[in-house]
Amino acid sequence: MKTRIALIPLISLLLLSFKPSNEVSTEAILKDYWLLEKVSYVEPDMYDRIILFNDVTNFCFEQSLWRFSPTSNTGTYDINDLYCSYGKRDLSFNIQKTNQKTGLYDVILKTENKSKYGNLFKIKVTELKKNKMQWRYKVFVNGKPYTIQMHFIRK
Repeated sequence: MKTRIALIPLISLLLLSFKPSNEVSTEAILKDYWLLEKVSYVEPDMYDRIILFNDVTNFCFEQSLWRFSPTSNTGTYDINDLYCSYGKRDLSFNIQKTNQKTGLYDVILKTENKSKYGNLFKIKVTELKKNKMQWRYKVFVNGKPYTIQMHFIRK
């Protein structure tokens, strides 16, 4: 009888220590350093060079290094292409909504340009794993909406 009573709290503690795999905390989504490996269009017929985040072209963002600090919801990204507007930019972010079914987030990203004016962009996180993340971001080219897909790996 005493062993049953002792086992109940132990089993309860064990069950509570396991989280479902679809629950991801804010810290897990935007934390540490991420390398933006590839920027592409979801639409197969679209290959235009366009400006992303009111900064540089989609090609310039490839191989950029992003840093996120969840304690202050701030970070930076570094454009590493010497043929682009090279250097570090500041950003801040807010988690807008959580999809309870998938555990993924929508993120409001605020970037700052050289005059320190901020621009807000809604990002949809479509994949999140320990070392891999994917964003989707809607852009308009000649009045038509297109979806940009951004593939990150953790550094």
